Amino acid sequence: MSNESNQNNIFINGRQQIIEMLQYMEEGEKQKLLNNIKLRNASMAKELSEQSFSFKNLFSLSRKSLERIFSKVNPAIIGLALYPLDPKLQRKALMSLDRGLAEEAFHIMKQNLSHKKQETQRAQEKIVQIAIQLSKQNHVSL
Repeated sequence: MSNESNQNNIFINGRQQIIEMLQYMEEGEKQKLLNNIKLRNASMAKELSEQSFSFKNLFSLSRKSLERIFSKVNPAIIGLALYPLDPKLQRKALMSLDRGLAEEAFHIMKQNLSHKKQETQRAQEKIVQIAIQLSKQNHVSL
C-alpha cells in the first residue's frame, strides 16, 4: 500500500513537472512533445495542453480561435490584458475583435496602466481560463 502511494506521488509529481516543462518550451518543441503523447494517449495530451496553456501561448492560436476566445471576454479585460504586451501582439489580438470591441479595448490600452500590474495579470489569467474552458467544450484547439 505504501509503495502504491509512493508511485502515485511520483506520477502526480511527474505530470506536474511535464506541465511546468511544457509552459517554458518553445511552441514548436511543445507541439512535437504533445503530438508524441497524443499518439499514445489523446486525452492525456489534451489535458496536458490545457494545463500548460499560458497567456503567451494565446498568440500562437489561429485567428478564428482568438476570435472565439475574445468574443467571450469583456473588452475592458482584453485591453487590460494586452496593455503590457508588444505592439505586434496587441495588434494581432485587436484584429481578431469586431471593430467596436477593438476600439473599446484600445481605449483601455492607451491609458497609463503601469501601476496596475496585478490587474493586468489577473485579466490575462481570466482570458486563459476562458480559452481552457472553450477547449474543454471543443470550441477551440489549444
